[in-house]
Amino acid sequence: MHGQLPRRILDLLQEGKRNSEKLLRKALDHYQLTIPQIALIILLHENKEMSVTDLSQKMGLSKSTVSGIIDRLERIGIVKRKRSDQDRRVVTTVLTEQFQLRGSELERSFNDLLCEIFNTVSEQALMDIIKGLEMFNEIISTNIDSLSKRNQ
Repeated sequence: MHGQLPRRILDLLQEGKRNSEKLLRKALDHYQLTIPQIALIILLHENKEMSVTDLSQKMGLSKSTVSGIIDRLERIGIVKRKRSDQDRRVVTTVLTEQFQLRGSELERSFNDLLCEIFNTVSEQALMDIIKGLEMFNEIISTNIDSLSKRNQ
């Protein structure tokens, strides 16, 4: 039985990811944006400007995928690329002035949705979920590091 438990954990995480994305798509559908686009907009709203590298790390996506998301959002006037005055090679992404207010609205809608979804769950249950996920992430991170060392 113990051997099946780690697989069950991964299956539940995948199911949770699919269900949460489905829920977010339905709830935020009126924005006519994809979940990764919404995530990128919220990150930019929180951080003001970010490099593709920073965005890709925060989102858990490849740089090329994030660049594609930025390209699409740039075409519809939501974000723009900005070159550093100090080093022209450094490019960051920012929300356009027209979209900064809408970015606030989007972030508020997202946060309100999360509060609505979890408002019937006790604080202790939420803390248990957080603790379990933190433990999971620590286990995975530790093993990523040890596998990297072993493969060198």
